[in-house]
Amino acid sequence: MQRDRESFNTRKVDTLVGKECSFKGNLEAPGGALRIDGYYEGELHIGGDLIVGESGKVVGDIVARNIIIAGEVRGSIEARGKLELAPTAKVTGDSKMVILVIEDGAYLQGMCMPLPRGELKERGKALQVSTPEA
Repeated sequence: MQRDRESFNTRKVDTLVGKECSFKGNLEAPGGALRIDGYYEGELHIGGDLIVGESGKVVGDIVARNIIIAGEVRGSIEARGKLELAPTAKVTGDSKMVILVIEDGAYLQGMCMPLPRGELKERGKALQVSTPEA
């Protein structure tokens, strides 16, 4: 367990919303990792990973590849890979994920719906846009 906690705190992060920061709005990032240790209100569409630290609070809908929550989230969550709730996590809202990990002590209120592994490939195909040739 200690090794897991260390990797949680030392993961490479491309964007950080610090403890003393608050942000309102919508954020789209095609890749990389985002960590929120402050307050964030709005939609998050992250192509990479999202970490909500113990002091972090998110109010809004989240879509990301892998999501680790140690703080508080109020809103719907879609993890196209793994959704991991640390012992200090408090989540209120519906969740969709391929893999769900809930550690002892985490709080989760809402419906959980699994995404089939094959659906990830199908969603990628649905995002492809073909343009007519002139």
